[in-house]
Amino acid sequence: MRRVITGIVGLALTAFAFGQSWTGSYDAGLKAAKAGKWEEARKDFMQTKAYRPDDVATATILPGPVTEQRKWRNGSPYSPNFLAAYCLYREGMESKPDKATSLFKSAADEFEALITKKQVSQETVYFLYSIYGRLNQSDKKEALASKIAQPNWKVDTEILAPEEISAMGAGGATTSDNGGIVSVVDAGKVDGNGNAAITPGGPVPIISTKYALIICNGDNKLPGQQLPYAADDAALLKDSLSTNAGYPADNIVTLTNVNAAAMLAAAKDLASKMPAEGTLFFYFTGVGANVDDRDWFAGVNTEIATDTSSMVRKNDVFFPFTQKGISVYAFYQVPRPSVNGAFFGEEESRAGRISQMQSTMEGGSVFSIFRNGKNVGAFTDAITQVFSDLHTNSIPISDFGWAVFYKIRQGAIGESGGGSKQTPTLPILQFLSSTSRF
Repeated sequence: MRRVITGIVGLALTAFAFGQSWTGSYDAGLKAAKAGKWEEARKDFMQTKAYRPDDVATATILPGPVTEQRKWRNGSPYSPNFLAAYCLYREGMESKPDKATSLFKSAADEFEALITKKQVSQETVYFLYSIYGRLNQSDKKEALASKIAQPNWKVDTEILAPEEISAMGAGGATTSDNGGIVSVVDAGKVDGNGNAAITPGGPVPIISTKYALIICNGDNKLPGQQLPYAADDAALLKDSLSTNAGYPADNIVTLTNVNAAAMLAAAKDLASKMPAEGTLFFYFTGVGANVDDRDWFAGVNTEIATDTSSMVRKNDVFFPFTQKGISVYAFYQVPRPSVNGAFFGEEESRAGRISQMQSTMEGGSVFSIFRNGKNVGAFTDAITQVFSDLHTNSIPISDFGWAVFYKIRQGAIGESGGGSKQTPTLPILQFLSSTSRF
């Protein structure tokens, strides 16, 4: 009998010590973070690591009888390393520039260490990309996008900001307590109880300074390079921009199957109507080329992939806008095969505020899916779905890019497209911040 009592006491003491070590400091870190005390929270998570060093993506079983198995925090992942790095990130967001730079660099080192361990969570990639943007490390942003496929790791998201979860939720992020379902919200909107308000239906309020130029050249004379869904893409994009993104329908110009002269003329005409410092959504579906280190859009009459006489230079299309101080948010649904060792998208603009996002990596192809009985480009489909998910007239470009990235990477229900066949790049920004809104 004495041995039984001794065993019970020993088990109780073990459970008590277990609970008073990493669990206590972890809970303290969560509490401090929820109060916005990021430095204090980080110290608690660092102390937690001293007790239990490695993050765990699965549930932690607490000590106790096998017949009464208990899961710590209802099966939540254990993420002190991720959360310690996140605290640095949040502290950097609230600090003055000099201190923020140092904090961001330290946070990047810790997030990168998690990826090196093959702990690739959607959240780790999201914050690391954001840091690269703030540190103007475009090369690292592009390298990160080219290396990351589907996330393979789960983290504890309890202290993440609602707007961060919303941005990732549009691409399929999960939280630790909702079964993987995320309600997308308009940033900053709350109900009477202070809770995030569910995204409303109906058209969002329009902004008169927002314009769009959509060019869908599905036809051309290049063998096997026609994109038959281009016209449907143009109609889908126009409806999505006016319904879900606050673009006045009268400010949206769509062109289908036009030549180089018509593309350039449309750009000049639209720019002349736009106010200085306005916003342009630019979309091109068709064939592109990089010839003599310059990017070109193929016209409907282009017959040879390297014949620029039937093409218009990308920067010539942008110039009427950028010279007025207009911010250009450009998206390209363009196959990117190597032609004489060059890929469309390699030319950098020399002036202006421009964001550029490609529908596929270098060497990649573009695919289509069927949506509501119509064949549409997978990239177009992902963009319009994200517009619908976010349903706001003020979208941060980095958040939007990540949402589109995950939307197309996770695939779509249809007859083709999406998934591992097509991986878009993330937006490459020039004189725009990652939080610039369009």
